[in-house]
Amino acid sequence: MRRSDIPDEHVIELARRWQRNEGPGVVGALVAEGVPEKLALRKVEHLVDRDLLEYGTSPYHAWPTDYRSNQP
Repeated sequence: MRRSDIPDEHVIELARRWQRNEGPGVVGALVAEGVPEKLALRKVEHLVDRDLLEYGTSPYHAWPTDYRSNQP
């Protein structure tokens, strides 16, 4: 399995679910789907580099970059 095998949209949706308290963090959700943890982390880091996700202290709990702009 390669990083490119994991759709960007799927990872972003997992991050949205975590923000709505509907599931585990994005890395945990990918691992639960059978993605190796190291690969899941690399995918999140890649999306952070592309400004599609961001995180505070841990990439395990990343959120979509548009999350803050949608808040009142």
